[in-house]
Amino acid sequence: MRRFLSYVLPFLLIIIFFRFFNFILFYAIRFWYITLPLGLYIFYEIRKSRKQKKFKDQTGLDPDKEVKLKDKPVIEDDEK
Repeated sequence: MRRFLSYVLPFLLIIIFFRFFNFILFYAIRFWYITLPLGLYIFYEIRKSRKQKKFKDQTGLDPDKEVKLKDKPVIEDDEK
């Protein structure tokens, strides 16, 4: 019986070990599907806001408060 347990016990430990890591990997993959895109989006937004702030500091213009033209401007010639 002792020899049987010496063979079965490591085998059971290996099975438990792999089942535990399979559980961890399953949830780790789900975790990265959410956090990786979210992290990239936050990085993009921070970088964009830094660029806007740098542009505003250098030029004094604010791209968010820029007046948009509705109609195409008409150039009048006064020499006629």
